[in-house]
Amino acid sequence: MAKILLAEDDKLISGSLCDALKAGGFEPTAAYDGEEAVAKVKEMIPDLVLLDIMMPKLDGISVLWELKADPNTAKIPVIVLTNIGDVDTISKIVEAGATDYLLKSDQSVDEIIQKVKDVLQRTVKLG
Repeated sequence: MAKILLAEDDKLISGSLCDALKAGGFEPTAAYDGEEAVAKVKEMIPDLVLLDIMMPKLDGISVLWELKADPNTAKIPVIVLTNIGDVDTISKIVEAGATDYLLKSDQSVDEIIQKVKDVLQRTVKLG
């Protein structure tokens, strides 16, 4: 069962995504701010990270830079979930090393789960 770290400060979104990830056969762990996300990733070494950009304490782009700078976490695929779709932000996301990004407002929960499966199939050999 693939371990997923979900870094999302909105508890309603986090709860529904965690429920959907469990239903999809994943083992989700939630983090509610950027510092907690970095600590949990380093502790659990998940198979994939779903990362919000706008979070307290440390924003998602800073989290991404920190994860990619650490040899123990650099290869973990990161899908950025955001509602910020401007070219400058997307450029920063890509430059920081995100595997992919999704605009939350344009995706259903099922589409997000399918993206997780697609990225894992590309990056990790599932079962």
